[in-house]
Amino acid sequence: MSGGVHRAVADQDYHALVRCVQDGCDVDEPHWEGDGKTPLHIAASLGNYDMIKLLCERGCDTNVRTIRGETLHLVITSKKDVFSSVDILLDYRCDGNIQENLQGQTPLHLLAKYVAGLPTYADRAVVCLRNLIESSNPRLADARGRTALHHLARSCTNLELIKDLFVCDLTARNCRGETPLHEALENDNAFDVVRLLAANSDLSIANNYGETPLHVVARKRKLSLIQYLVSMGASPNAQEVKGNTPLHLMAERGYLEGVKFLTECSLVDFNLQNNDGLTALHVAVESGFFDVVKLLLEAEACDLTLKDSDLQTALELAQQEYRRRSHPHLSVLLSDQVKRNSTTKF
Repeated sequence: MSGGVHRAVADQDYHALVRCVQDGCDVDEPHWEGDGKTPLHIAASLGNYDMIKLLCERGCDTNVRTIRGETLHLVITSKKDVFSSVDILLDYRCDGNIQENLQGQTPLHLLAKYVAGLPTYADRAVVCLRNLIESSNPRLADARGRTALHHLARSCTNLELIKDLFVCDLTARNCRGETPLHEALENDNAFDVVRLLAANSDLSIANNYGETPLHVVARKRKLSLIQYLVSMGASPNAQEVKGNTPLHLMAERGYLEGVKFLTECSLVDFNLQNNDGLTALHVAVESGFFDVVKLLLEAEACDLTLKDSDLQTALELAQQEYRRRSHPHLSVLLSDQVKRNSTTKF
């Protein structure tokens, strides 16, 4: 008898399902000959709202899990009639906090990812997400340490949806030590989203590599975000695990506009050395970026006497044989500046 229920749902034959439940079929019996799914699991996987509603009205258990630990997850991954199906299951007390077995994701994690991937954001999506937030613990993290806000911050551009998930911990860090702000920056989300997150986040929090949000945008050559984060109080002197400041990262990449902005920032310490004893000037010389070296030399605070862990000054690096051949103008530029500095002292 129960096989008829599973067959009716799998065939999406609503009238056959009605006949089965009227005949007293067990709406919760697993499909013993298959993967053990209940009729509700099958209907949810198909995104068939009418069948889901009928099974709920007939008293099915909305919290029976699949072998992968899924319940409400199924209607979201079906990507069909998602919002109506989520709402009806919540109305029938489906637990929004159940974490599936493979990645530890809750229905809220999945709905956040689904909504973030939509080309437009209808009011229906906003209402559904809010309903699920109210019915679950939005602070739960998946197996990779991501909250629902981490998922939304990656690509969602709807500021209202982002704000709704501020009930999450904005300092929560994923397995790479990244906050939702880090996620937004690493995935090149819209400026308005970054601005909203940054205004409500601790800009000094670093990921597992010691990178603050300012390091990330310096590495990714995002001038407008560099300017914004510095204006919000992000430290340009923070050092990641290798001792590099944002200025080191931009000098290494020859990012002239970013270096120029920081050279005009009164808070910048040009002489911070990384774990190899390299200043930003050393790094620019090593990378062969003439214009960046020239710009750094224009900063009076730039100390040309500092030596790296190999006891080399920036000038001595420039005078190494292979570098003199590949970038001959660097040696001349630095040598002239050293002479000017010597003359100025006397």
